[in-house]
Amino acid sequence: MAIINVIVSLLASCVCLFAASHSWALADADSQPGSLPWWKTTIIYQVYPRSFKDTDGDGVGDIQGIISELQHFKYIGVETIWLSPFYSSPQVDFGYDISDLKDVDPIFGNIADFRQLVEEAKKLGLRILVDFVPNHTSDQHVWFQRSVQKEGKYRDYYVWTDGNTLANGTRVPPNNWLSVFGGSAWRWSDEREQFYLHQFDPAQPDLNYRNPDVKEEMLLAMRYWLDYGIDGLRMDAINHVYETTNLSLDNPLSGNDVLPDNYGYLTPLYTSYLLPETKEQIQSWQNLLDEMEKIDGEERFMVLEFYTDSNTRAQMAEYGAHPFNMDMVAGLTIPLSAKQIMDLISKEYKNKPDSYWPTFVVGNHDKHRTASRYGRRYVNAFNLLLMTLKGTPTTYYGEEIGMEDITLTYQQTKDPPAIKAGPDRYLEVSRDLNRSPMQWTAGYQAGFSSGNQTWLPVQQNYTVYNVE
Repeated sequence: MAIINVIVSLLASCVCLFAASHSWALADADSQPGSLPWWKTTIIYQVYPRSFKDTDGDGVGDIQGIISELQHFKYIGVETIWLSPFYSSPQVDFGYDISDLKDVDPIFGNIADFRQLVEEAKKLGLRILVDFVPNHTSDQHVWFQRSVQKEGKYRDYYVWTDGNTLANGTRVPPNNWLSVFGGSAWRWSDEREQFYLHQFDPAQPDLNYRNPDVKEEMLLAMRYWLDYGIDGLRMDAINHVYETTNLSLDNPLSGNDVLPDNYGYLTPLYTSYLLPETKEQIQSWQNLLDEMEKIDGEERFMVLEFYTDSNTRAQMAEYGAHPFNMDMVAGLTIPLSAKQIMDLISKEYKNKPDSYWPTFVVGNHDKHRTASRYGRRYVNAFNLLLMTLKGTPTTYYGEEIGMEDITLTYQQTKDPPAIKAGPDRYLEVSRDLNRSPMQWTAGYQAGFSSGNQTWLPVQQNYTVYNVE
């Protein structure tokens, strides 16, 4: 306990010193109480629906489970709940492969359950953000099925190419682009006799945002959920939405010491960067939110998943975008020091426009838990730091009790890139480790489920670390 107090004091001192030496502090909030928009004064709490609370005993969390624990958010002072995908999906990538953008997957419940969640949350003064996946759909989506058939307007809903033909007649991809999940970003379709782009799993074909019909379809899908009364959107994988039109261009080598099939082997110059079109697309989404505000006076918030540097985030803020600050998730090295943390945070405030408001993140569904990444002794310190900085804090379910990664065998692995990596490398890329069931009690299955088996194992320390 003594060492935790020392660390907490150290980081608190870091924050206080930083505030004293910079002009921001929290003067704006103090001088004009109530003048800040709600998204500047809220705490965002990410709920991973599969792992939050199971009410039907199938071992997978559901919407009714979230409803049953709404008081937990009130108790810990959270005002905004961000829901990871709950849409209809084959669950190849656990909901990020969407087969119907306007429906709830039966494993989580139905539309009536979602409507009830929004209504019950509002009664308690809670807000709801939903994850929206603009870059791709499932290959089971009706759009893709029609695109494979070259049917009408759907012909170019996705990124298709003939590729190249070798001297022996073999068809090969048009370039060396790699998938985030490893291997080529191109998959051959025997039916259409062309390659399609997939920057994630082959079951997640990339949409073609140069097609105006695609843009309109996605705006309609966004509007569909906003009409249920949600308070905003978290936009997934925003930096993959556009790629260069010249598909003959190879991405350059990165120089990273990784295997050739690893995404980090190349610098994604032509597939993952802020093209002018991306800016215009984000602005069109924000315009939709602004139009709805004009109708009812309720401001909606849109936050973007985008692993990038502080200066790029500030540039995005100039046209109204709010990208997550992932620096404390991916930018710190072991051993930690207060100076290292302070230097990293300082970049977020120095030489930035007045319009820039950070959205800090410490943990999420793609990265190791704080307790496992930095050590259990740092959990309280990071929670304190997250809640002290000027900006909107975003936390991940279970971080409030210091949940840790679980241990998995390859046979227990569910995550597509981990399975693809094989038994010798799966732990290097697995996202299963930090998605284990929420630890509610010291009782059966940690109070998460009454079923015989949970979709991922419960962390064995649940009898010591739990909400109860």
